[in-house]
Amino acid sequence: MRFKRRLIAIFLAFASIFGICGCQWNKYFSELKGAYFYDRKNSILKKSPSEMTWDANEILLYSPETKKTSVIKYDLVELTLPKRDAAGEISDYAINMAYAIHEGKLIFTEVPVFYAPHEYFMIGDSSDSVVVTIDDENAFLVNLNELSAKKLFDDAGFGGYFEKNAANKLTYAKLISISPDGRYFLYLSNRGYIKENMPGSADIYCLDGKTGTESKIMNFDNMEFLGWETGNPGNFLFRGASLSAADGKKTYSDIRRYAMAEMREDVFFSFGAERINYEMSGGRYAYTTEKSEKETLINIYDIYSDEMFSVSTERYSLIWHMELSESKEYVAFFGSYINPDGMAIAEIVTVNAETGNMVPQYEQSQGEYFIDSFEWLPDNVLALNFVNTARPYHDLCRLYDIGH
Repeated sequence: MRFKRRLIAIFLAFASIFGICGCQWNKYFSELKGAYFYDRKNSILKKSPSEMTWDANEILLYSPETKKTSVIKYDLVELTLPKRDAAGEISDYAINMAYAIHEGKLIFTEVPVFYAPHEYFMIGDSSDSVVVTIDDENAFLVNLNELSAKKLFDDAGFGGYFEKNAANKLTYAKLISISPDGRYFLYLSNRGYIKENMPGSADIYCLDGKTGTESKIMNFDNMEFLGWETGNPGNFLFRGASLSAADGKKTYSDIRRYAMAEMREDVFFSFGAERINYEMSGGRYAYTTEKSEKETLINIYDIYSDEMFSVSTERYSLIWHMELSESKEYVAFFGSYINPDGMAIAEIVTVNAETGNMVPQYEQSQGEYFIDSFEWLPDNVLALNFVNTARPYHDLCRLYDIGH
């Protein structure tokens, strides 16, 4: 009996070291100190701004061949922009820009200690120019070589609506996206409704960077911008959104497309119903869930090829954040089920799309860690971000080979 207990103790110690206890089926092959998100376009991992350091958040180049990471060096510049606030007053607004040029493309990260809220919008494959926005009222075209900035939109004719204590606040141009080729700048504006006392309504506009002309596209109330059509940088995708009167759930229209050159819209992908509850995943896929007494199905639609397939989630009745691997071999999602004690258990789960073999990888809560997010990297590698809920700045990102 003593020998048997010793064997059990040795096994548990071994399991603890190599991660084969509990729900963990795939041991991670790499662990990064901090939470990271994956930039698929540039094959890089960018550290999330969760730690107050003087250095910029790390940028790592990820190699699918070796499954290793290497640090990308960055430059740091400071720029002062003339920010206008909601009351119409202009003041200096200093931002620190940490950036690198990787394979001819700009990559940005943040310096947590110096961070002042702003966003970057890439202009095609430019390696010296970028659009920086501070809030809805301030968008600047920045040249990194000259360290110069100029306002992207001319709002001189609307000065009165920026005055202090104005009844209606003007959103002259809230930039939402730039086309992949850097030509078209899409933005929202309520300028057409400000005199009608309807500041909550907005139209979507386009600034053509090639011709310099601005044009109104359509009213964009209850609409959502989904991204640019792959392979056609002058077309963008969008959908209508509304709340169901029956159950209060959000439903959406078919996915629509607007062609900038032809100035027309059409249906890009139809679900065969007037309104349906679906979620987007990765820009290429949409998915719905279908419940029965025995199981819950995830129906996955490729909006570019019209291919559709389903995977069973078995006991998981609530599904969120579904992602399909680049190889389309595996599906990952957060799922929740009710255990025999009546408690809701949330887990991160992977499913082999062909065989249906399902593996619960982890419970979402792991001691002092909480699995905040996950992302697929090439070759069926899954990155999990563990946020430390007890000790700030002790987050982890672990990389797993999924192969069940």
